[in-house]
Amino acid sequence: MNAPDAAARTYVSSNVLRVRHEAAAVSAARRRVRRELADEPLPEPLLDDVEVVLSELMGNAVRHARPIAGGVLLVGWRMADDELTIRVTDGGSGQRIEPREASPLSDSGRGLHIVERLVTAWGVTDHAGSLRTVWAVLPVHDRPVALRLVRG
Repeated sequence: MNAPDAAARTYVSSNVLRVRHEAAAVSAARRRVRRELADEPLPEPLLDDVEVVLSELMGNAVRHARPIAGGVLLVGWRMADDELTIRVTDGGSGQRIEPREASPLSDSGRGLHIVERLVTAWGVTDHAGSLRTVWAVLPVHDRPVALRLVRG
């Protein structure tokens, strides 16, 4: 038997969190995911982008979707080689998930446009039992020139 070539192996790291379906859980989940990903060999700007994307996906789930049984959302991340996928699973809603145009004075409606600037792909997967996952893929090393958080 030949041992598999080490170069052909894919590096995979992942986790799934159960979080409350409430606005207060967004910041706590964002901080927890960032702490977990800080243990990986990831550039700091990517961690900033993960926080923005996760905040948007979770915020939309809390505002527009039902919780999963037990009043929770599932928040997952998976890093495989040069891609990091963020997932938020909720109890679904009757609404389509798509970017919408917001007026310059609107206080909401721009989040998915921001997500589109930070990720290489995003989408929605509907599951049995009305569950819905919104996911986004971020490149680990080849970061697009996009938005950056400014910390004061």
